[in-house]
Amino acid sequence: MPLYEVDGKRPVISPESFVHPDAVLIGDVTVGRGCFIAPGVVIRADEGPVFIGNGTSIQDNTVIHINPGASVFIGDEVLVGHSTVLHDTRIHEHCVIGMGAILLFGSVCEEGAFIAAGAVVPNGMTIPAGKLAAGNPARIVKDVTEVQKQYARFGIEAYIQLVRRYKETFREVT
Repeated sequence: MPLYEVDGKRPVISPESFVHPDAVLIGDVTVGRGCFIAPGVVIRADEGPVFIGNGTSIQDNTVIHINPGASVFIGDEVLVGHSTVLHDTRIHEHCVIGMGAILLFGSVCEEGAFIAAGAVVPNGMTIPAGKLAAGNPARIVKDVTEVQKQYARFGIEAYIQLVRRYKETFREVT
């Protein structure tokens, strides 16, 4: 996998995680235990740190970046959907970020918040714990339902199992 050092800082990845060889991690990136980093993911921590907690999945073609002096924090057991953009954001534990969502500078997702697919969370917006935000610009639309929480739990467990499968059976075919 392409890992790059910049300004003396290099990615630190738990050996219990899986990072696809076609993901690119640059600079001050920390990946916790049991994480799945999919193909096409770009994490460019050249201007500040990116921290990814345990059991989190960052799905295909997601881009994570930081403005100078800022950071990105992603807590434990977070699902980040395909083709999302995370920029200077803080995502607490057990959140779901839908496919194609964009989270902008200084945005915060409190514990258990859900961001709908395609939503744009504007600069500085906080999504309260247990709420669902949707739209462009995003707005709070309702409480996260028990069914949605069960879906998230299922997704988290599926990706934790996928990490194990990939670590045991993933091989390039030539």
